Amino acid sequence: MQDFLDRTLLVLGHEGIEALSAPLIAIAGLGGVGGGTFLNLVRSGAKRFRLAENGVFDPPDMNRQTAAFASTMGRPKIEAYEKLARGINPEVELELFPEGLLTSNLERFLEGSDVYIGVMDVEKGADVKAMTPNLLKRFNVPIFSAMVAGFGAILVAHHPEGMMPGEFWGLVRKRSSGARFPSFLSGRFGSTVAQRIENSIEAGKSPSTSIGGAFAGAILASEVVAYLLRGTDLVNREAIFVPRFIVVDPMGPTIEVVDVTTH
Repeated sequence: MQDFLDRTLLVLGHEGIEALSAPLIAIAGLGGVGGGTFLNLVRSGAKRFRLAENGVFDPPDMNRQTAAFASTMGRPKIEAYEKLARGINPEVELELFPEGLLTSNLERFLEGSDVYIGVMDVEKGADVKAMTPNLLKRFNVPIFSAMVAGFGAILVAHHPEGMMPGEFWGLVRKRSSGARFPSFLSGRFGSTVAQRIENSIEAGKSPSTSIGGAFAGAILASEVVAYLLRGTDLVNREAIFVPRFIVVDPMGPTIEVVDVTTH
């Protein structure tokens, strides 16, 4: 047992560590949410990963991205996170996709994976995202995703046998006004923050904070862990899949599970 897991072992026991170390976790996007999620999972004892990311660090990343420092500016994100992960656990197994996630490699990326964490930027990879649902069903892989909302976060996960993203977001839009930040979601955060998020999106920028990124990375990692620990006595609930999703607003403070079909 690696020394860095000494305190975690006290909580998870050997059964929990084994349940986290065996599955293959595919992560697309190592930005403000994906990078933190990845390191949270590494520090929790997850060991096998596929990582897809083709971006480099630039100064705006430093307000929220775990590996963004003056020393990493201009460096490929995937290289920085590989170095950090191996510095935590030299035995971590990484299959890298430095070209990012593409229609040409999506099938190879998902096949054999136990969990898919999809946190690519909203404005990127429309063709890849369109292909994803059928492959998730084909390979029986759930997708977990989260977004930053001001100081908080929203987590949405899809089971391969359940509602896919297109149907879910269609219901969200149906229950919302015409705003770019749907009112069904924005109404769960402070009005001033929600309006500033809306204004930023209209101006073509994605607003975020370090606190929101930290919450998104933590709740996304924890929900993946809850899914991977199913069948053990460490978790007494099922992972939350749509039509239910999780909203965290630390300024409320609130954490709620919302059902898009009933609320």
